[in-house]
Amino acid sequence: MAIDLVLRSEWGARAPRGSYTQLESTRGVKVHYTGGRVDPATVSDHAKCVALVRSIQKHHMDANGWIDIGYCVDEETEILTQQGWKSYRDLRVGDLALTLNHELGVSQWQPVLEVCVFPRQQRELVLMEGTSHSSLTTPDHRWPVERLYRRMGGDGRRSLASYERLWVTTQTIGYWDRIPIAAPCADLPSEPKWSDAFVELVAWFWTEGHVMTLRGGRRSTSVALYQSVKNSTYVARIRAALREVFGPPAESFPRRGRQTDGVPRWRESVNRHLVEFHLSADAGRRLLEAAPGRVPTHSFLLSLTKAQLSLFIETSLAADNAGDGILAQKNRAAAEAFMFAVLVSGRAASLRPRPPTNSCKSTMWQVTIRKNSYFSPRSAAQRQANFVIKPLRYDGEIWCPRTENQSWLARRRGTVYFTGNTYIACPHRMVFEGRGPLHLPAANGAGLNAGHYAVLGLVGNSGLVQPPDGLLHGVRDAIEHLRQHGNAGSEIKGHRDGYPTDCPGEPLYAWVRRGAPRPGGGTGGAPPFPGRLLKYPPVMRGQDVRTWQAQMSRRGWNIAVDGAYGPDSRDVCRRFQRNQGIAVDGVVGPVTWRLAWEAPLP
Repeated sequence: MAIDLVLRSEWGARAPRGSYTQLESTRGVKVHYTGGRVDPATVSDHAKCVALVRSIQKHHMDANGWIDIGYCVDEETEILTQQGWKSYRDLRVGDLALTLNHELGVSQWQPVLEVCVFPRQQRELVLMEGTSHSSLTTPDHRWPVERLYRRMGGDGRRSLASYERLWVTTQTIGYWDRIPIAAPCADLPSEPKWSDAFVELVAWFWTEGHVMTLRGGRRSTSVALYQSVKNSTYVARIRAALREVFGPPAESFPRRGRQTDGVPRWRESVNRHLVEFHLSADAGRRLLEAAPGRVPTHSFLLSLTKAQLSLFIETSLAADNAGDGILAQKNRAAAEAFMFAVLVSGRAASLRPRPPTNSCKSTMWQVTIRKNSYFSPRSAAQRQANFVIKPLRYDGEIWCPRTENQSWLARRRGTVYFTGNTYIACPHRMVFEGRGPLHLPAANGAGLNAGHYAVLGLVGNSGLVQPPDGLLHGVRDAIEHLRQHGNAGSEIKGHRDGYPTDCPGEPLYAWVRRGAPRPGGGTGGAPPFPGRLLKYPPVMRGQDVRTWQAQMSRRGWNIAVDGAYGPDSRDVCRRFQRNQGIAVDGVVGPVTWRLAWEAPLP
């Protein structure tokens, strides 16, 4: 097999900083792309391909801190786990972190697969910072965004605005791109563990409650809830919740310091301008288990349904009474717990210290619930005087966690947001040598590097997007070379097959899903498209249906060749479309028709 291989010495590669991890074989190859914008002029100017490959190696070695070419955030950036916010020093493999399923637009708890930390050295990062956002990342750091695009309305004149979800880098975030800062959590319990009344009591307790240790015959704890007599509505809510959870009020409790009979009780009294609700030791113990030291536990908050989280948040805000969507507490741990509840509920929030004032001599920790679930940094840089996007020299460590969704909820300076190669083929059917055969690649993802070599095509998500025939031939040449000289197995997959990402881009990935055929190859030419879309419902009948069914049967699909396009034919069509990496709609259109004949057989 002939390959036009551009050796490292020929494209001016820098020497690696260390030794490669050796491989004896792999299951196959994963196809990647560069991401970002690739100049379309590379198709006619090979020198631009050489310059692009050099720039990729420079970034991977100088910015990422890798020993060589391959495919982060600063030390201040934290990640949200089920134990709360953690720095990269405290994060461990296996910790459950809140991630974003960008395709579905929901958040999910997923284990951290790897914590990658790169050593201290001088780097140029990108700072995006203002009152509503703060991030410091490498220029190629990936972000999930919602991108605005416009299409014409049905009347041909109206412009309809829609958003599409895609992945970009820090450098390629567009003016209208929106970074998600919150998403509905798909992992909330569907069945309640607690009654709504108990959830409400915990909210009143941690914000307005009081805990006092009593001494008598033996040590005991007294719990009380207070409310102003003027707030009759809140008084009634607390009273009703206590009745539902603990029954009617008691006349009195056993003498202080003595063990009760195990029956939770409560009593109500008025002390000047306050209504006081005192709980027996057993009743108070139940609230303290959910919020020891008046700090709600993460396990309690994670056990709440979506409706109960909303009830907890609404009650806490009402009791705290710091302002619309604002909660302020002296105890930072308590404020952090409330912020945790807000984020898990699918809303965004920020946390900042509020300096002492004449009316409040203590520093308060203020949680602000954001009204939007997204943030547009480029737009903010144009519209807000205090928001900047600029390069910044940085000499600390950089790091990045890896999760199945390739995303995670980050926090920096109080603001939160979701943030998310071996051979390189160019459009001239030339293949650049990267790390070479039998060497561990860098960019396949956690647990996958030893399983597949990486082949990168010089196309991006803008500019040069459609892979030219020469590039596809080059990728195939690289794959065959790795099979012959690197013991690569038969698998040909896209980067996204093992690691959720947009890589290698839709056009190149569709080609991979079709079996990565040589341009002009296939299993034979397709007959002319019949001119009508085959779809169900209703059942469509005709010779064109029978022709398509017969071809699908020859391909090995279990389908009746009866000339009737019904639910079974539609289901086969959908599965075939999914296998080919094209739109799954169950309709046999021109593309699906052609692939039935031209796509390589599995």
